[in-house]
This record gives sequence, structure tokens and C-alpha cells, in this order.
Amino acid sequence: MARGRRRQKYGSGRRKKPVRILFGILVSLAVLVLILFALSPFVSYAVKATSGAMSPAISISDTVGVNHLAYLLLPPSRGDIIQFRVSGDEGSSASGSDSDSIRRIVALPGETVQISDGTVYINGYPLEENYRSGEMTYGGTASSALTLGSDEYFVMADNRSNNFDSRDSTVGPVKGSDIIGKVWLRLKPFERFGLI
Repeated sequence: MARGRRRQKYGSGRRKKPVRILFGILVSLAVLVLILFALSPFVSYAVKATSGAMSPAISISDTVGVNHLAYLLLPPSRGDIIQFRVSGDEGSSASGSDSDSIRRIVALPGETVQISDGTVYINGYPLEENYRSGEMTYGGTASSALTLGSDEYFVMADNRSNNFDSRDSTVGPVKGSDIIGKVWLRLKPFERFGLI
């Protein structure tokens, strides 16, 4: 009889344990979400696209999140969409719109970039770009071979008919110190919410 009671108590304790573990996990997740929410202005902020320069990845009126801490440990990579400051400009972009300084990195420090016959060449090899749209007729600063410095990135709009990027001499190659952060999340419209 006593053994039966012990087994019953032991059995009921085992049933409660998974509930406690699940409760602990949920509390931990809630605390983590609160911490991230409290830190979010320092880690990430929202920018609304006002042009189709990054179409189709980012459409006009999309709201995207920019992560300020993305490059603390690892450097930017080819294909990353970034927000940057135009050198010598006090604001975030020469034209005054945050979304005008959101572009994709196509060439990295030390690489040679050239645009010829509508194709981007990196170190003499054509760059595969399945994200681009629009016709590119303007090579600008990269019409002839341009070798980037040790802290320079060549950025371009996905919609290549938009020339406000490193091809434009008022923008030119972007220095690492002028990169504000990585565009990583689409916040609005809600039906397209997700990673970029």
C-alpha cells in the first residue's frame, strides 16, 4: 500500500516536471523579447523606402529594419544590402532620404570593378546578379577599371536604371566607417514580413 502511494506520488511529480520546464522556457523567452524590445532602438531601426531603386528586393513604401550591430564581428559581404552615409554629408544621404542610401554591396575592399556593356565585372570576371532589374547603360566611375581601397565597398541599386550609387561621382566607393548597418528585415507590408 505504501509502495503504491510512493509510486503514485513519484508518477505525478514526473508529470509536473515537463510543465515546469515549459513554463521556464516561456518565461525566459518573454524576458529575452523584453530585453530585445528595450534595446531595439540601439540595435535596429526602421526605414521606409521612397524609391524603387532597390526593386524587386525592396519595393516603394516597404518599411525595412536596419541592424546597427551587424558588422561588429564580421565585415560586410558581397550581396549584403546596407544603409550608408555619403562621405562629406552630415545627413544619411546626399538627397536627404534615408532610403536613397540603401544599396547592395557588389565589390569588396581590394577588388577591381568595371562595368562594360551592361555587365559588372569583378577582377575581370562577370558578376552573377539574379536580383537586379532595369537596364544598365551607365558605368559612371566604373566605366574603366576601378580598384577599391582597403576599406572601400562598391554599392549599386538593384534597379540599375537608378544611378545614385557608387557609379555616381557624388557617392563613389563607400568607406567601411560610413556603413550605418545591414538591412535585414522587411517590417511592412505585413503580408511580406520576413528576412530580406
